[in-house]
Amino acid sequence: MSIFEYKAIDINTKELKGSIESSTLKSARRKLREKGLTIVDIHQVHHYAFNFKNIQISRLSKSDLVVFTRQLSSLLLATIPIDEALRTIAKNNSKKHLKRTITQIAVSLSEGHSLAKSFERNIPALPAYYVSTVEAGERSGELGGVLEFLANQIEREYRFKQKITTALIYPAMVSLIAFSVVVALLVFAVPQIVSVFADVKQELPPLTIFIINLSDFLANNFLYLALTFLAILLILNYALKFDSVRLKLHTFLGKTPIIGKIMIEASAIHFARIFALLHASGSSILVTLKNASDGLNYLPMRDAINQATIKVTQGSSLFLALSENKALPPMTLYMLASGEASGKLSEMLQKVADNQEYELDNYTSKVVSMFEPLMILLMGGLVLVIVLAILLPIFEINQISL
Repeated sequence: MSIFEYKAIDINTKELKGSIESSTLKSARRKLREKGLTIVDIHQVHHYAFNFKNIQISRLSKSDLVVFTRQLSSLLLATIPIDEALRTIAKNNSKKHLKRTITQIAVSLSEGHSLAKSFERNIPALPAYYVSTVEAGERSGELGGVLEFLANQIEREYRFKQKITTALIYPAMVSLIAFSVVVALLVFAVPQIVSVFADVKQELPPLTIFIINLSDFLANNFLYLALTFLAILLILNYALKFDSVRLKLHTFLGKTPIIGKIMIEASAIHFARIFALLHASGSSILVTLKNASDGLNYLPMRDAINQATIKVTQGSSLFLALSENKALPPMTLYMLASGEASGKLSEMLQKVADNQEYELDNYTSKVVSMFEPLMILLMGGLVLVIVLAILLPIFEINQISL
């Protein structure tokens, strides 16, 4: 398929500019004439094939999505027509995959689809709440303001996720490095050092015997252990594709002291932000609940909110439905109840999301700061055990010789 840019005049002698998707120039001209347009100029600007490669390239990162949404919002708030705004962004964008995606959105828009539908068709893996928010903005006639609010929310959520990810990756990397150092000592250093005890006809200390046996086991079975570890990772990766397995894992992790708190609080913050965004944009409670819960990675909370949604459809209030299922942390539920009673639901949820994000950021910082000295102590303790296992026989040999 090819994309053609055109200039044309409609039945009211108004000049129009746009783009259209078609297989050939002839079919593109026919489509424009069927719309009652008189073609002034038309030329091909892009050709693409619908295949897996293009789908992958068209996938936008969070940062790309934020920049594009903010640019489109600024142009619309400046009263620039949406088709012209899209062409302007595409022409001034240096990223080929983003330029192609924006061009495809403009084509879809010129074919009569809504902006929300055009986004959904041409941006793979686009969050459902994004489409719903754009739909609400189109209905309200405040699309520019809604897109600006949407860009701010996506950016805040992206930065928050980056903080949490960084906080969790650091302890994992330190643990991996510490584990690798200990294994390297046992596999490579210990055998060479303890080989001097081979000719000594003296009973070795129990600690030394244990370290030598552990070292021999790791050295002789290292390849098998590595393959077994890799196999376990592959099996886990496959098993986690099933929601039933992920639900059990998330339920277990949610009960752990540190990881559980981070998972639950982060999911509650995400829910509160998306709910506030959609509700402020004019979406109905049911649509807002569905899209806010669909974006949750923590399955127990998502399932509880989905059950609460059913109760809302049966006439229950939002607070009662969510509190009965214990779908959200107490503070989020309290602020939600206050917002529902005062008619300021979006403001209250936005406020609780800000407060919880601040608290969770402080909590993760404290966890990381506590983890570092603990890992140093653990690493030092393991190395000390290995060193003692090596030195004890030497001390005993020296005592005998004296």
